[in-house]
Amino acid sequence: MFAFIPPQSIALGQLSQLAMLIVAVIIGFRHRHLMSGSVLLWIGVAYVLYVLGRGVIAAFLEQPELTIAHLDGTSSWARTIVLPTIIFGLVLLATGNWARHATGAIVALVLGVLAFEVLPAWSWNELTAALQGSSRYIFGMGHSRSGFLIGAALILALGFAPALVSGLSNNGSATRSGAKYLRFFLWVMIITVLLIALFATKTRTAWFAVLPATFVVVLAAAWIYRDRLFKPQALIGMLALVMLVAGVIVAGWGELERRLTSAGEGMQQTLQMQSLADAWELEDRNVGARVAYKVFAIQLWVDRPLAGWGPAEPYYLMDKRPIPPLLEGRSGHFHDAHVEILARLGLTGWLLIMAFVACLMFEAFRMIAGNGRNKALSSMLALTGIGFAVLMLVWMLGTHQITRFQSSHVIAVFLGPICASHFQRLVQASE
Repeated sequence: MFAFIPPQSIALGQLSQLAMLIVAVIIGFRHRHLMSGSVLLWIGVAYVLYVLGRGVIAAFLEQPELTIAHLDGTSSWARTIVLPTIIFGLVLLATGNWARHATGAIVALVLGVLAFEVLPAWSWNELTAALQGSSRYIFGMGHSRSGFLIGAALILALGFAPALVSGLSNNGSATRSGAKYLRFFLWVMIITVLLIALFATKTRTAWFAVLPATFVVVLAAAWIYRDRLFKPQALIGMLALVMLVAGVIVAGWGELERRLTSAGEGMQQTLQMQSLADAWELEDRNVGARVAYKVFAIQLWVDRPLAGWGPAEPYYLMDKRPIPPLLEGRSGHFHDAHVEILARLGLTGWLLIMAFVACLMFEAFRMIAGNGRNKALSSMLALTGIGFAVLMLVWMLGTHQITRFQSSHVIAVFLGPICASHFQRLVQASE
């Protein structure tokens, strides 16, 4: 919750992270004989040590004139995805009931976003204008972040939906049955609101990220609850979801078509590219500029494929190297966190992050297949984590915000429960 209290939000949030780090170190030391067998933990440690080493070498040996920039970048990238997730996972383990407290943390995150970001900046007029016209409404956040958080909320609603759907199949009194159907109706309303909100952001990156994430969650849920898949209540739930998505698409088709085709020329030129050198011929200042940024970043990576140029922002190289004409006079990020990682940390850094995420996904499926006192809740957290990971990886293709503190604590809250389950399994195996 500290992350949402302005203007001291970052300082308070970092203090809370420090407190969690202390707890994580204590728990890790207490179970050090078990943690030594954790591939997930060792990949995380390898990533952090690699970033620290790469930053020190770049700052003091390769480019001493950029010492401060490299050290700042080292701090940011060391705290990206991996470290916050591990710390939060160990803190959840320390609570004694990681699944329940993980759910509480997610609820606190949702309430924090609503109370400190969405509601203070709320405007019916701007929302209406976004739904009816070509403007966008970002709910008091940046357009990329608003789309990402709304997409994460949608994945959360889908991930926790099976519990409600399965509850509807139980027999009970009329009052209890009516209450369950009321909860189902509220869930449908939440999905509807989130779909409308996602449309209002007009954020194409979030739209494209939500599609595969939703598909993965629905497919995984269908496998997990396959024995209940063809029951009337489950069929009603799936039909309601399909109708909601179709309804939003039909209602907003004009604006969807405009947003998706407004950059049609740039996309066409991009698809016709036969080599990276063709980026010098791009003219579209929207999609074309983004592609040109990616091409420039890829060329930087090709020059130093394994270790990259160091954690500092590499944009200064735009003044020292040939760039596509479309980028002349521009500065700023590369609009793609994947190529940012490759350009800064090289293939080594990118593979370590992807390996960490892959280990989390493997552990998530173990959570789904396992048994325990929190089996249902654990499965829903795993399902949500799987969908969130897909959402994050696709979202990274169109944004640079992965290193920001506002992104780190969201990622930790959604992926940390999977880490906690992994550590809990190691502890139980030794008992």
